[in-house]
Amino acid sequence: MIPHYTAKNFRNALLNLLPMGPIWSRTQGGMIWIWANIIGESYARNSERALELLKVAFPATATELLEEWEKTVGLPDLCIGAVTDLKQRQMLVVDRLVSSVDSSMDFYISYAKQYLGFDITIDQYSPFRFGTRFGQPFGSEEWGHTWRIKSKQDLAFLPCIFNRMAPAHTWLIYGAFVGE
Repeated sequence: MIPHYTAKNFRNALLNLLPMGPIWSRTQGGMIWIWANIIGESYARNSERALELLKVAFPATATELLEEWEKTVGLPDLCIGAVTDLKQRQMLVVDRLVSSVDSSMDFYISYAKQYLGFDITIDQYSPFRFGTRFGQPFGSEEWGHTWRIKSKQDLAFLPCIFNRMAPAHTWLIYGAFVGE
């Protein structure tokens, strides 16, 4: 827990640091007491501002420094564009800082749902081999790294994001094939 000091706390600390003797009178209303009170108020304001800065500087609660955080992590996203909601902007910054991209289909399915609101399914294909069932798409070696991403929703900017995030060797196809 971060300590919270008031002007009175700072004033009393300053008065207690002064040397002893009649010239250093600590009586309320005296010159030294007034001086310590003024300095204590200044220290309290600075302390409050420092505590506030800790709150607004952390990405999850950033307000004043949110634009700097966004520039640092490459936001606004070229695929999505500018986001105006403060909580969403904070979430996007934190996500960029702490998340890592996985190469599993489950990661992409949950990412689309959690961050973009899309319900998707992903079909992963394999190259044609002896014993492959009829009715499945035939393909060459590239089919081993091909995913088809389907959704009943308009995928809008999803291809832009996934093409940037996907493993370099993966081919992404969006939508249903003719006849499905």
